[in-house]
Amino acid sequence: MEQTSTSNPKAGKALGIAGMILGIVAVLFSFIPCLGVYALIPGIVGLILSIVSFVQANKAGAAKGMAIAGIVCSVIGCAIAGYQWKQLNDFSDAVQSSGALDSLNKAMEQLKDLNISDSLNNAIQQLQNATDSVTTSH
Repeated sequence: MEQTSTSNPKAGKALGIAGMILGIVAVLFSFIPCLGVYALIPGIVGLILSIVSFVQANKAGAAKGMAIAGIVCSVIGCAIAGYQWKQLNDFSDAVQSSGALDSLNKAMEQLKDLNISDSLNNAIQQLQNATDSVTTSH
């Protein structure tokens, strides 16, 4: 069975543009420290759209430039985001194994035991009393 190919010059163009834009967003967003991991979302969506656009354009014999650019940008954005994800996981593992979180939790418990909130409330009450006495004397 032979496939007939139609010569539609706009086949896959809209998906290619959308995939390329999402790929560019993924690349730009992937360079943001600590938040670049979230570039995986537009990167994967852009990759899927670009591949679909490439297949449509290939079947129709249309231009595939936008689709290829979207694939390249999406892969680069996903690669950088994946690298950041690995680095954040390694850092998290190092912090947990070092015991730094245990000492931080212990320090927080010690601060709770000091009743700092009572001291702050007393200081605020004294300031209010002082301002009341100044305003009543004038």
